[in-house]
Amino acid sequence: MHSRTHVVLVLGVMLLVVGMALAQTKNGIQITKGPIVEHSDANSAVVAWSTNVPASAVVKYGTDEKNLTQTAQAPWGGLTHRVTIKNLEPGKTYFYQIQSGQAEGTGTGALGPVETFSTQAANSSGNPRSADLKNEFRITNGPVVENISGTSAVVAWSTDRPASSVVKYGTDPSKLDQTSQESWGATTHRVEIKNLQPNTQYYFNVQSAQGLNAPGQHAASQPISFRTTSGGQEASAH
Repeated sequence: MHSRTHVVLVLGVMLLVVGMALAQTKNGIQITKGPIVEHSDANSAVVAWSTNVPASAVVKYGTDEKNLTQTAQAPWGGLTHRVTIKNLEPGKTYFYQIQSGQAEGTGTGALGPVETFSTQAANSSGNPRSADLKNEFRITNGPVVENISGTSAVVAWSTDRPASSVVKYGTDPSKLDQTSQESWGATTHRVEIKNLQPNTQYYFNVQSAQGLNAPGQHAASQPISFRTTSGGQEASAH
């Protein structure tokens, strides 16, 4: 009797696990935000989107809608994906499609719709024209550093329109080669920087690109510094 009960329990657990796996696979990966072209100039563009599970970040692109033979990509992982497309031609319209595959825990993939963007003309400076200055995208508050500990810090700022949230940081103010980021689409931005070293001076700047109503416009702060705590003491930013 006990053996029979045990078999029934084991089968029940197995069915539950299989059911959960099937449900997860059925749901699979989903593109939750984007895609959007956050920034473009004469020779490059940045495409951003978000997914519900960590996945790969690939952009297929070209000047022919039916022939997207060129590829740009970023390293696998994360929910927020930003891919820089380089070596573009000035003053051209490009078609692109995002692809996120190898989704963690699901083994599924997702394709975005075919979208377009145009690079700036070769003689364009990339700055807003005088007539558009009143519509210039900008950082309105911050950045400020909140909740500094020995191993992390939260950087906060605001923009006048929904934008991306990127923090570039490092221990050398001339080499901010590490990145923390959050999903595109907020006017109030908070990005947590993790895995820092205690009692260490860090430098950072924030970068927000606004691709929705002002294509090509972006804003960045001047480098700011803060020091992580050595344990239990308050820290400050400069």
